[in-house]
Amino acid sequence: MAVDLVSEAFKNLRREGLRTFLTLIGIVIGIAAIVSMVSIGAGLGVAVEQQLDSLGAETILVIPAGIQNIRTTITTSDVRNLNSISGVESVSPIYSQSAVMEFNGEKINVSISATSAEDAEIFDETGYFEVSEGRDFEKNESTAVLIGNVIANTYFERKINVRKQVLINGETYKVIGILAPQAQSFGGGPDTGNSVFMSLDGLQRISDADEPGIIFVSAAGKDTVEETSEEIEEYFEKRYGEDSVIVYTTEEILEQVNSLLGIITIFIMGIASISLIVGGIGIMNAMVTSVLERTKEIGLYKAIGASNGKVLAMFLLEAGFIGLVGGIIGVLLGLGLAGVIAIVGSSFGYALTSVVTVEIVGGGLAFSIIIGMLSGFYPALRASRLDAVEALRYE
Repeated sequence: MAVDLVSEAFKNLRREGLRTFLTLIGIVIGIAAIVSMVSIGAGLGVAVEQQLDSLGAETILVIPAGIQNIRTTITTSDVRNLNSISGVESVSPIYSQSAVMEFNGEKINVSISATSAEDAEIFDETGYFEVSEGRDFEKNESTAVLIGNVIANTYFERKINVRKQVLINGETYKVIGILAPQAQSFGGGPDTGNSVFMSLDGLQRISDADEPGIIFVSAAGKDTVEETSEEIEEYFEKRYGEDSVIVYTTEEILEQVNSLLGIITIFIMGIASISLIVGGIGIMNAMVTSVLERTKEIGLYKAIGASNGKVLAMFLLEAGFIGLVGGIIGVLLGLGLAGVIAIVGSSFGYALTSVVTVEIVGGGLAFSIIIGMLSGFYPALRASRLDAVEALRYE
């Protein structure tokens, strides 16, 4: 009996081919939009997690904040005091500065990051950048710089190669390395393509920089990261007041980014759901029309013994089939769209990827079937309640 119902419902949909196709459109658009956004959102989460994993689970970031718009000034004594906190293995302050770079008579503004020779390994250890040409820093190099691939290849008319000399704020520096292109994800990793890296000694040739823009703190172990993070925050609160610095563990950053991505995804899904509502209304409209057109047919079914439940089930199956077919097309279209977005994003240097999971595919199909059956319930119920004699007389 169940097989007969399915077969009959499928035949009816094939008979109304054009109407069925037009009814599908709203469901297809809504499911495609939702699936593509969920897939890209999941991919962004994976990309951010990978970039934060390179920092290491033991890494704590300390960023100067401010009270009443006055930025906290972290001093060298603060850096020394952080080293004395139990659970802290190492402290690596990173100093930042804007400067003017000149090459072959052309000038651009650049962002400089620097650290002491003793702490230079922090860039490698945290995956901050990767050198694709040349070499990394060696100790006591005050005239050497590493430059981002965008600066080297794009900003100047002539390409900057390794061993070339550049002027930064009027001082001469030798390019010892070019950084590899680094895909950027939402909330993860620095923009190294537009940056210049040098030693603190090198930075102090052009600046009095003595205030770190960010501090990398390595905890002694994964188990002590949270406790160490709280001690660091407590130290700065006692010295400068509440909210004087922002202290993050990599796990906390990941949680915040994923939370934000979740909110954005839900917002976009809410917009896409409008298409599903339109699609649901389309299914309801099509089913109501179908019931009216097939009133005599329904009367005949009932006259030969079909129960109300069988008629209800047949029309619900038709609505469910519309939702299923729309869901299949929507899921395939959504995954394809997510793949295209990821490819386009990657071509612009962003770490975009699409993720395909059983939950995404199954959820999309289940959602579309439910929308279809809910939309078809009223017309199906109306059809099941028709009186056989009245239905047969219907003109």
